[in-house]
Amino acid sequence: MKFTLIQQNDTHGCLELHNELYWSTEGPVLKKAGGLARISRYVKTLKKEQENVLFFDGGDLFHGTLPLVASKGEAILPLLEKMDIDGFVPGNWDYAYGKKQLRNLTDRLPFPALSCNVKDEDTKANFFIPYVIKELNGVKVGVVGLTYPYVDITMPPDFSKGLSFSTGVEEMRQCVAELKEKADVIVLLSHMGLPLDAQLVSLVSGIDIVLSGHSHDRVTKPIVRNGTCIVQAGSSSSFIGHLDVEVQNGKITDIQYRLVDIDEQFGEDEEVKELVEEILSAYTTERETVAGGTKTVLHRMTLEEAPMDKLITDAYLAAFESDLAFSHGWRYGPPMDAGPLTLYDLHTIIPTNPELFTLELTGEELWDALENNLETVHSADPFEQKGGYVLRSSGLKMTYKPYNPKGHRIQSLTIVGEDWQPAKRYRVVGGGSQTFKKHEDRKQYRNIHAIDVIGSFLQEKGPYEMKKGADVVTV
Repeated sequence: MKFTLIQQNDTHGCLELHNELYWSTEGPVLKKAGGLARISRYVKTLKKEQENVLFFDGGDLFHGTLPLVASKGEAILPLLEKMDIDGFVPGNWDYAYGKKQLRNLTDRLPFPALSCNVKDEDTKANFFIPYVIKELNGVKVGVVGLTYPYVDITMPPDFSKGLSFSTGVEEMRQCVAELKEKADVIVLLSHMGLPLDAQLVSLVSGIDIVLSGHSHDRVTKPIVRNGTCIVQAGSSSSFIGHLDVEVQNGKITDIQYRLVDIDEQFGEDEEVKELVEEILSAYTTERETVAGGTKTVLHRMTLEEAPMDKLITDAYLAAFESDLAFSHGWRYGPPMDAGPLTLYDLHTIIPTNPELFTLELTGEELWDALENNLETVHSADPFEQKGGYVLRSSGLKMTYKPYNPKGHRIQSLTIVGEDWQPAKRYRVVGGGSQTFKKHEDRKQYRNIHAIDVIGSFLQEKGPYEMKKGADVVTV
């Protein structure tokens, strides 16, 4: 008997065809890809052509572009009703609107929200269904959800208020033990990130397949750990993962996998396409208003610094009399080609649109914050890798060794062209509560938001061009 698993993950509100970045021998190359109408057509066609197809979403479904953020996730609900999804696991950004709104969103879905590692602090009960069992021509497939375990640590406080999270190791052991009595195949639908998933399956035996999410990895060849097949399908609705699974006598005998590049050659589901157009029509003004321009391709596809975030921090630094500017190392946001940037584009670059703050830190405090950030990115223990990419910055030059022990990675640090001094006080500008969370009580919020600052910067300085030469490098 054969069944097929299709996964999408980390779509982040990329509803339509958009630029996607691919690496070539010449460097980064952009081409058009993605769109939920194309994914929907792919899945519906497959489900018509063959039996036993399951389609799952790996999280970050309700946040990432202006229509979703402005509606607190509700704009996408009519579209999701048409996509034949069989289940999803919430991602860290799905908690952006708080516990009550996430419950409202998931209660209105025609498919279950799955997670065994988040509890309601009021009732102490699971906030979501831990798992479901799908029966396919006599083969039972158990699907367990694991949400991002560090929402309460890395995200703004409102995301996790009223909820508690765990790494899910013990919960997974319990779920696997239960499913061994009920299912032939056990699938983990995860928004933990690839490093954590690989570590988890080394600690928990009995998981057959992991549909991984969160880290935006384009896995082209399955990773096999402890007998478990792990895959992940990029991000931004630009890719899907396609697994054909052979089962005999209740055991998997073969898995064939491919990462499908959803480019513009794919046909669209007309019903979903119309819904996307309807959603976007409410933002015609933002989509037609040119806010500025860029001479540099803007993207977030590099670990240490990236042009999209350099635009943000350069704009922050220009807006306030400061030594340094910082922005969180986010992964989401499709790339943007050189040329005009609309107001809608700015909302896609930084959909959180945080209020800016200024903050004074001693050199020692700054060093500690940078070392802590490097630990969350490069920790030898995957369960300590809580960050996205390296903290984005302007005004700073840093070299570091990623393989060094915790607290000893930075090799050199200069600020505004001068050597770092531990006792000196440095003026910092940043945005929102996600950056420098430890010093929240000392921040001075300035009653101006990121998109206004970036827009003004583009108008005053002209088309953005990122300076050549990296400021943060490994050595």
